[in-house]
Amino acid sequence: MKRLLVFLLIILVEPGPSAACSSSCSSSCSSSSRLGSVPQDLPTTITWLDLENNDITTLNQSDFSRYSNLKYIHLYNNRISVINSRAFYSLTRLTTLYLIYNQLTNLTADMFVGLDNLLNLDLEHNNIHSIEAGTFNTTPRLQSLQLNNNQLTSLQADVFVVLDNLQYLYLQYNNISTIAADAFANLPVLRSLHLSHNNISTFPIEALSNLNLSWLMMDNNQMETLSTIVYDMLASISSVSISNNPWQCDCRMLPIKRKMTGVPAFETHIVCAGPDNLQGKSLLLVVEPADLNCDGIRVSLPVFLSALGGVAVGAFLTSAAYSAMWCKIRRRKTTPNLVKYPRYKFARKTTPSPVLDLSVIDIETDVSVTAL
Repeated sequence: MKRLLVFLLIILVEPGPSAACSSSCSSSCSSSSRLGSVPQDLPTTITWLDLENNDITTLNQSDFSRYSNLKYIHLYNNRISVINSRAFYSLTRLTTLYLIYNQLTNLTADMFVGLDNLLNLDLEHNNIHSIEAGTFNTTPRLQSLQLNNNQLTSLQADVFVVLDNLQYLYLQYNNISTIAADAFANLPVLRSLHLSHNNISTFPIEALSNLNLSWLMMDNNQMETLSTIVYDMLASISSVSISNNPWQCDCRMLPIKRKMTGVPAFETHIVCAGPDNLQGKSLLLVVEPADLNCDGIRVSLPVFLSALGGVAVGAFLTSAAYSAMWCKIRRRKTTPNLVKYPRYKFARKTTPSPVLDLSVIDIETDVSVTAL
């Protein structure tokens, strides 16, 4: 009898699977009771819905159709891998959508239809490896987009179109190695761009040239060298991080060394990873211009061709200068200075040799003479 009473007490005290999300909710509702789907017994007036730490795997069009007043949805730490077309179609008032720590792999063009007033979209810590063109066309008011901690490998030119209001873009902790020249062309007010902890080996100068950034994070990538154009670009940004890249302090970095003034903070981030004799040394504080050479260092084909082109140009200029000097000497020899050497005024003029007119030669005669 005692065990039965304890069992009945547990049943009465322990909340049901949607106890926190019940008809008693007015403006907000939260539940972490391992729900498998969005509850449908909530008041239609709610504006805030927190369903973190549940077991939701799929979002359908009918899941939120009753809750058109929602402004905030938190779906942190579920198992969502599928968001069907128009799942958010009725949520025209939604401003914040958190989908952190889920299992999304692809973003499609019809996934966020209806979110015309969305301001903050957080998709970090998923398994996203591809973004379909036009995915964000339905979120034109987006101000902050978190795509960090995913599996992206490249950024195409049509990924971030029509995001005229985007100010913060988080792409750190991916596997990005390729960025199209026009990847950020349609982001006129972007201020903060996070690209750290990727596999970027060449600074994306074309992609960033039209931006007016205040923050640029590109630390922990695979960049080895910078150009003077990139230096000037970085110097115009208030906060820059380019530390923990495998900087190669050879002849390619000499123009950067000559530009360094000690004022931009990012100059201290360039610590040499090679060559061996400069490893671990600060390009700004320790390395001297004379140390930056390419003796015994394999450089890339573009660098080699650039150097070869410089040698060719130098040889051409030297040859042109020599030819000009030689012509000047020849003119001096063949055209006397009559002021300095007046005796040449009375020199006997030579009669030019007659010009042989080949048209009057008798071909048959010429051939016979040659035969003899």
